[in-house]
Amino acid sequence: MRLASDPITIAVDGVSATLRPSLRAAYHLQRRHGFAALIQGVLDSDLAVVADLIEHGSNDAAALAALVRDIEKNGVLKLDRLKPALMQYIAALIGADADETPETSPSKAMTFAEFFESCFEIGTGWLGWTPEATWNATPGEIIAAQRGLIAKLKAIHGSTEDEPTYDPREDVSESEVLSGIAKLKANARRGKH
Repeated sequence: MRLASDPITIAVDGVSATLRPSLRAAYHLQRRHGFAALIQGVLDSDLAVVADLIEHGSNDAAALAALVRDIEKNGVLKLDRLKPALMQYIAALIGADADETPETSPSKAMTFAEFFESCFEIGTGWLGWTPEATWNATPGEIIAAQRGLIAKLKAIHGSTEDEPTYDPREDVSESEVLSGIAKLKANARRGKH
């Protein structure tokens, strides 16, 4: 799980937007498309998917409108240049690094929807954050804060176990996102977009 992603900035003809992989964006994109469809949409240059990724990732409505107008006007060629950054953003939505491979296979699979709901429960329940603060945090930030709280409670109260019994990072599969990223990289090496 990646705590903080590097800023993901997309730009077309001088118009740029920085995408933030917040829990809110991840949750809404998952509900609207599903991660497999997001990846396929980027690979297929689907303007509706790209527009949704930009809209949910950036709070700059003017940049979004300008980017979408420019992509509509200039077509797929402009969109192809955005694909690596968009794939990086999709990976960041689940706290993954686009260049990493999963360290272990999860013992109990959890859907992305369940993972995001669990992150919201952790943020508002365990951590006592407001719903707004939780929605604006990334999944990686929420899980790191939970680990910090558990460490603090262990330091205060002591513990007989070394690790928490529940860690949602072990339950979510990153394979479909990382598979899509690998496909994009393979296509790029072959000169295909």
